[in-house]
Amino acid sequence: MENITEQTKISYINNSANKTLPQVFIFAQNETPGFDSLKDGVAWKVIKDIGRGSRSTFYYDSEYHIQAAWNQNANKTEQIPAKIGGKYQVVKDTTGIVLKANGEASDSSIIEVVNDIEVLDGVSAQYCNSGHVILEKSQVGHRQSAIFRPSKKIYFGLASQITKGENLQSAVINSTNFFELDLTGVSYIEVSLNGNASNGYHFQVEGGG
Repeated sequence: MENITEQTKISYINNSANKTLPQVFIFAQNETPGFDSLKDGVAWKVIKDIGRGSRSTFYYDSEYHIQAAWNQNANKTEQIPAKIGGKYQVVKDTTGIVLKANGEASDSSIIEVVNDIEVLDGVSAQYCNSGHVILEKSQVGHRQSAIFRPSKKIYFGLASQITKGENLQSAVINSTNFFELDLTGVSYIEVSLNGNASNGYHFQVEGGG
């Protein structure tokens, strides 16, 4: 039987008086000790130029995918499916550097990526959703591991300058008060941005199912 990926449809609508054109960005948390979203977070989606009353639609996949990158992200492995409780290894085989499944993780609640190659500055282990990086652990050295404990929660924020796929510490973020959205059991949800520059902006759920 064909494996069909379940997706949550997310619709963002701008109900704000955003004359300053703030950019909406979306990121995820890695549910591991020591994860700092401002230091380690990645802009999974960036929504720009959505005028008042306009909207943007995107999807969150239920399946897990990972990849590894090296040489300052110039080189990347194939993005492969992953499972919670699985261990994956960056290796050099007869074809070159690849990412392969390698048994079970040290903890059944995580996705573990082990770097078994020696490259300058190590590798970046990247957890992806809908084809784009949503969590990243950079500079994973030889024989070291990156641990991902993803959840169904995503977070919305506003920034003056931000780029999709960029680490949040490199962005100009307008506020560190992020809006949490739990997608557990949700097939469709609509989120709006409200308010203005003088009184402040806020996100809220408009509906869904």
